Amino acid sequence: MRIIKQEIYFPIIIAIHFIFWAIDLYFYNGTFREVSSDTLFFGELTDQSWKNIHRIMGEVFSSWVVTVFAFNFLMATRAKWVERIFGGLDKMYLIHRRSGVIAVVLLLAHFMIVPRDLTEFNPGKPLGFYALVLILIGVLLSAAPIFKKKIPYHKWINIHKLMGAFYVMAVVHGLMVHSLIKELPITRVYVFGMAFMGIAAWFYRAFLFGIFNKKLEYEIVGKLDKGAGITEFVMKPVSRGLSFLAGQFAFFKFPAMSNKEQHPFTISSHPYSDNLRVTVKDLGDYTKDMHSKLNIGDKALVEGPYGHFSSSYVKEVDQVWIAGGIGITPFLSLAKDMYTNKVSLYWCVNEANEAVYAEELRRIEADNPNFSLVVWASKDNGFLTVDKLALDDYKNKGYLICGPNALKESMMKQLKAKGVQQANIYEEEFAFR
Repeated sequence: MRIIKQEIYFPIIIAIHFIFWAIDLYFYNGTFREVSSDTLFFGELTDQSWKNIHRIMGEVFSSWVVTVFAFNFLMATRAKWVERIFGGLDKMYLIHRRSGVIAVVLLLAHFMIVPRDLTEFNPGKPLGFYALVLILIGVLLSAAPIFKKKIPYHKWINIHKLMGAFYVMAVVHGLMVHSLIKELPITRVYVFGMAFMGIAAWFYRAFLFGIFNKKLEYEIVGKLDKGAGITEFVMKPVSRGLSFLAGQFAFFKFPAMSNKEQHPFTISSHPYSDNLRVTVKDLGDYTKDMHSKLNIGDKALVEGPYGHFSSSYVKEVDQVWIAGGIGITPFLSLAKDMYTNKVSLYWCVNEANEAVYAEELRRIEADNPNFSLVVWASKDNGFLTVDKLALDDYKNKGYLICGPNALKESMMKQLKAKGVQQANIYEEEFAFR
């Protein structure tokens, strides 16, 4: 299956709209007119045909808004088939976040350009304005970095869920007001079909998700301070264990910390292990002091697995893995797979003593002649570059990269300069809230 990345996702959305609108407008023979309408910034329109730019562009913008939000609600369901289309939940959530911001810009454009009928009062008009204001507030609180940092996750996610109710208001507004879309058969079916799909997806995520996605119960049986701000937690299943691929992640809820908040962690144990292991670095509000907040015997609720950062999706013969700091976690699981091809792991840390899993990886290296480890201490060797990998051939390999954005962007840029295709580079997003 071809993965839809953000580079092609937005052009696809735009192209579909232009095709449907162009076909419908070309064959349209209706009598839609602006008898007496006004626009926010462009004055009144009196006795004008449907061909005026304000009506067409205003409604094109609104149809984009409806469908972009509909796809966003579909992404929020975390459905496996949707995740496969976008190449992993982490990639999908980045598109989700960015398209939400784009939808708000389009919504504002619609509000400023579209003509408003002055011939009669329609309750859909104020409903649309209220929906606009509430959606703007919701997206601001959900996407603005200052609010994301200050609002606790469980409150943030509740605000985010309200976006569905605001979306319903916007759709009802579209159904009540007189519009050109209602007279265009292809566009009408597409836009309102997408609208009801979005509403159904939001309803499922808000009210039914917990029923159909039961969390697996685990118990913490091991806790180890690895140093360098890293804590390792080992959990055993209370009944059924999680089935996952090496390199995937899951959402964890620890009732001893919070009954409402869950957090994604990469699974650093191998699928064949009886227990589940996660490796946590003290980096944010949730992970701060987890070592002292959680104890042996505490419960964990696990939902997953998610993600496509796995050798199962890599087709190339030889692989080069590049980890930055705590980005080593998926590779701790992946390294335990046995490979018939060669795998070279470069772990970038500031100082060598921060590579707290070096001994474990050295044991794997000793048992597997196709696996090799290089601990790259930037304090001694400078930052890792593609040239320092000293590869004979850069093109016929697969590259898996997990770490801070600065590392990922730098390495990806350098690899592409060597002629490596984007399709041969696999990267994991650290955070996607």
